[in-house]
Amino acid sequence: MPTPIFVTAASIAAELHQAMLEAKGLALTAKNARALAVRAGSKTVGFKAITHFIDELASDIIRQSQYINGVSEGLSQQAVSLWRANTAADKFQWIERQQLAHGESLRNAMRTCYDEREHLSQMLTRGIRELEAQLEEGDKHIRTANLIATSSKVEASSAGDFRAQLEVIAANITATANQIRQHLSTARRLLNQKHT
Repeated sequence: MPTPIFVTAASIAAELHQAMLEAKGLALTAKNARALAVRAGSKTVGFKAITHFIDELASDIIRQSQYINGVSEGLSQQAVSLWRANTAADKFQWIERQQLAHGESLRNAMRTCYDEREHLSQMLTRGIRELEAQLEEGDKHIRTANLIATSSKVEASSAGDFRAQLEVIAANITATANQIRQHLSTARRLLNQKHT
């Protein structure tokens, strides 16, 4: 039996919540990097500029994760409503097949149910497309994080006494980006399973 879409949407929301927590860790890394760059002074001029980008990237990922979380939660609610509408429509069809539907009020209720089911199905399809687009945008953020990590490593190499500390920060950026990528990949895999 396939997993209901509302369960999948809730699982995706959970993955994206974890990605948001990782992004908050990236924001903390940015603050630590900025403090270290200030202490190091002129030896880390290039690194100071990078800290701004790390912080901005973390904020973007957090904002996007919150947005995607909202989309996923909305999809879950829409999927539950669609499941209910499908169940009601199935019962109406059974009544119709049994030739038990004679009243105009019942036919009106059936039409309303079918219309609602169609509307919910369209909303769910649009929501899934939006979720796919946002996950793709998340991948762009991760590619940016990897570029920042590479730049951080280059800048750390010329930081003298502060090199080891800056290399740790660069490694943290890479590790965090990889963890966020895993959460996004899992979310995408869950979403793709619904399409097949």
